Order: sequence, then C-alpha cells, then structure tokens
Amino acid sequence: MKALQKQKNDLHKMQFTAKEVQFLVQTITQSREKIGLALLNYYARTNLVPPTGKDEYRGRRKYSYNDLILLCWLFRMKEEGLPVNRFRRGLDYLRKHLPKLLKNPQDMVLLTDGRQLYLKHRLEDKGKIAEVITGSKAGQYVWAYAIGSLIEEIDRIVEEHVDATEKQAAVA
Repeated sequence: MKALQKQKNDLHKMQFTAKEVQFLVQTITQSREKIGLALLNYYARTNLVPPTGKDEYRGRRKYSYNDLILLCWLFRMKEEGLPVNRFRRGLDYLRKHLPKLLKNPQDMVLLTDGRQLYLKHRLEDKGKIAEVITGSKAGQYVWAYAIGSLIEEIDRIVEEHVDATEKQAAVA
C-alpha cells in the first residue's frame, strides 16, 4: 500500500510539456475536436489555466499535474456545451481545493446550484448535496460532476503514457 501511495505522490509531482498536455487531454477527454497548442497558449495567456510547473522546456514553463486536472475538467465541461468563459471562478475554486481532492479523490463530487461551486464527498455529505440541488438557493442551472472519477482516469492514462515513453526510451 505504501508503494502505491508513493507512486501516486510521484505521479502528482510530474510536469508536462504543452505537447504532452495536448496529447493527454485529448486522450482523457476523448474530445472529438482537436485540442490545439494555440488554444492551450490562449488559456495560459488569459490566466484561465496557466502552466504552473517549476521546470521549463524550450523557454516555456511546464504544466503541473494539477494543471492537467484543471484542463481535463475544463475540456469535459466544454464538450458538454458549457461556455468556457463561465468557468473562471470554478477553476479558481477547484485550484484552491485540489489538495483536499487529491488526498481522497474517489467519491468526490463537484456540484453547483447555479451560483456557486461545491466540492463534496458523495457519501459523507449526502445531506449537503441534497440541499445544494433542491434547496432554496438552487438556481435553474444545477449539475453534479464525479470529479474523483476523472482524477482516477487521469492517473491511469498518465501511468500508461509514462510506461509507453519508458519502453520507447529503452528501445532507442
């Protein structure tokens, strides 16, 4: 179990070039539209999801694992037809709560009452989730998203990508 936790921690410390992020986001979100480097650069320039990695590649900062999560979530919402410009506050909220989310991603749900985002545990916070969805503050626009499932999927695909890259390096 300790080895698995160490492997997860190492995964969460990874950094990615824009080209790697482009590939990973495309794979994870299974987007029908091509995710271009120009779009990633636009999101970085407008501070929607700037790369926050510590290292640089060709004079540009790398993307952190957390950036990858934010981009995958953003593109999933975009695939659902939701306007990206409405997610700036949501991304800030998610960025702030990522440490809590990464400790125990399974069963975590991201939901909104149309005004505010909430990160709740699907079992421990049942009452709070019901209040958000049906309560007096619930707006017209209510949804819930299993963000923990997305993180588990990201972990799996990043591990596969790392394994494939290591195999290619060993052959070369």
